[in-house]
Parts: sequence; structure tokens; C-alpha cells
Amino acid sequence: MFKWIVGGLAAFFSIRYLSRLQRASTNITSRIRVSIHKVNLTGIELKAAVQIQNPNPVTLKLQHPFVKILFKDKLLGSSSIENSIIEIPENSQKDFDLRIQSAGWLTLIQILGTKVVSDIRSANPIELKIQTQIITRVNGLPYEQFDNIILKL
Repeated sequence: MFKWIVGGLAAFFSIRYLSRLQRASTNITSRIRVSIHKVNLTGIELKAAVQIQNPNPVTLKLQHPFVKILFKDKLLGSSSIENSIIEIPENSQKDFDLRIQSAGWLTLIQILGTKVVSDIRSANPIELKIQTQIITRVNGLPYEQFDNIILKL
């Protein structure tokens, strides 16, 4: 009889803990800011500042975020992949500064058009409506967020 009670309590607390982790992974929020870092002969290099907030009373384990930059559903660039696990303590946030290497100029001309690319190369002020995608895993569960932002030069 005692084994059944201990087993039931262990199952109850295990399910409760796992449900708290699952709920916590859906409550996180993320913000992203993208800017042009530099323009060189191979293309443009973007800088993404990603902030992931944990408003939960539980410490979360997070895989290093991967960021994709899209323009009209076509890939402009992406960050490098890092296989590392970061812990975010309860009720805190973590900031990541990521470098995003774009495709070459030929691909950028095909995606953005010749006028926009020539404006970028000559440093004329432009505004691009881009879509960002943050991909990571929180407590082993996939997390993905899309944001529409305006990239200014």
C-alpha cells in the first residue's frame, strides 16, 4: 500500500513539474532589433539584437537562438548555428548579439531589386519591410516567433 502512495505522489509531482515547464516555455517573450552592420564587397552584414525574457518563476534551459531574415518570404540571411544550452534564471532576461551574413550581391539583386541594392551600396536612406524569424528550443520544446519590422539605412 505504501508503494502505491509513494508512486502516486511521485507521478503527481512529476506531472506537475513537467506541466509547469511546458507552460513556462509558452510564456516566454522575445524581441528583436535588426540593423545594417556593414556593407562590403561580398554583400551586407546585418546585426540582430535578440532579447529573450523569462517572466516565469522557473529557470528555463534555452538553446542558442537561430535568426533568419526574410524579404517577401525569401531568405536574405541567417545567423550561425551554435549548439549550446543557456539557462535563463526565473524572472529575468538574456540578450544575444548576432551577426547575420546575407547572401551575395547577385542574390540580393534578385530578391530586393536593382534600385534597392544600388541605394544600399551608395548609402542612400531606405526602408525595407522585412520579416524576422527566431528559432530555438525551450526546455526541449520548439519555440518559433515571426516579427515584421522595418530595416532603415
